[in-house]
Amino acid sequence: MQPWKKKKSLLRGAKYETVLEPLEREVLGDLAANISEALIARAQSAPKDELAELTGMAQGHTEAPEDPSLARLLPDFERAEDQEYEGDNSLLRSLHEQDITKAKLENLRAIGDAIGPDGSVMVSITEQEAHKWLAALNDLRLYLFAAESENPDADHDRLNLVEWLAYNQESLLTAMMGPLEQSE
Repeated sequence: MQPWKKKKSLLRGAKYETVLEPLEREVLGDLAANISEALIARAQSAPKDELAELTGMAQGHTEAPEDPSLARLLPDFERAEDQEYEGDNSLLRSLHEQDITKAKLENLRAIGDAIGPDGSVMVSITEQEAHKWLAALNDLRLYLFAAESENPDADHDRLNLVEWLAYNQESLLTAMMGPLEQSE
């Protein structure tokens, strides 16, 4: 992967561009699709509530996902060791998990849209899409890092992939912010 670069335009605003290797493009697209499928399956398995359907309020799960990777993407809102713990995780989750999932899916779709189905390795995104990419790359890293495996080789490959995603994220963020000045 080439580092992300910012391309300025007077009329259309900033664009961010990079060139991926074909394998990197395929892996990135597959990861985004697989995690999207897992999030969709979670959303579709939410219990149905007649009152929620009548009022138009989305009703989600009340319990955290059992899958550690999904639990990392959809953590509890409070922890028992928090100072002001009120124990309302079930209520908060049922009210907000669907919206959080929807936002994560939109971010992951931004990756799929940018790399497209045609196999292009040139990626060009707008500033708004860049913010979605940053969030999606972070979700990909979290999901993979929380995955459990009993195979040391698979763990090594997974951690290398997490590092590559971190590089991708850092490169895009640097392009968006501009190079940091070194202080003496």
